[in-house]
Amino acid sequence: MKQRAELVKKLGQSAEERMLLTRILEKAETCREKCYVTSTRFLDLREAALAEQILHQTGERRWRFLGGYPDAERRVIVFLPDYLDELDPDSEDIPITAIRCTKSKADTLTHRDYLGSLMGLQIKRDCIGDILIGDHGADIVVLREIAPFLLMNYGKAGRKHLSTEEIALSDLIVPVPKVTYIRDTVASLRLDAVCASLFRLPRAKASEAIKSGRVFLNQRPCIQPDRDVKEGDKITLRGMGRGEVDEILGESRKKRIVISLKKFV
Repeated sequence: MKQRAELVKKLGQSAEERMLLTRILEKAETCREKCYVTSTRFLDLREAALAEQILHQTGERRWRFLGGYPDAERRVIVFLPDYLDELDPDSEDIPITAIRCTKSKADTLTHRDYLGSLMGLQIKRDCIGDILIGDHGADIVVLREIAPFLLMNYGKAGRKHLSTEEIALSDLIVPVPKVTYIRDTVASLRLDAVCASLFRLPRAKASEAIKSGRVFLNQRPCIQPDRDVKEGDKITLRGMGRGEVDEILGESRKKRIVISLKKFV
């Protein structure tokens, strides 16, 4: 227990983070001791990375991330008892579900509209996963425990009327992101150089963002500006969006590396 407390203190940079890590370890312990499925609330990218660190360092192995679909940004952690290797997708032990919100075709609603209206119902952010916007409206991944409340009370976003129904996670409509392609040259494949090109930043600013923990490489924080990237690597900069290393095209006449980047918009 002392070792775990020391890890919490070491990894958590604030009282909130230390409390979060403590709760995560308590969920793991409850699952192990009482032999039933336990789970966290939704974690953002940084929280998920911290959780992954402490679970690996404490030797926990029987856990999974779950966000409703493969590339979900907000995910819960599910802890599995010894008798269970995986969760049945239709099992009520799965702690998340999805609410489909259908709007009028004439109405336009944004991510902010949906999130703001949910906050207006006094729902905490950690009860809500990804909000997937589509032509029909939105599919919202939520904790299963709040689904009945939403079905009863959530009928409007941004002053526009919605109809709601619960759907299976397998029925989620995941939007195909719009992509802008960027062709550029960089001195090297260092993360700071590629990040600067992707987000149109001075390299010093990109390096600063990386060192401050705002940059995620393949959904994990990376604080090393000199970390090399490769084709297929996904880069997220909190507050500025995300992208991907599309292709490394070779060398320019000036001996710089020519790259193609995808910027998701």
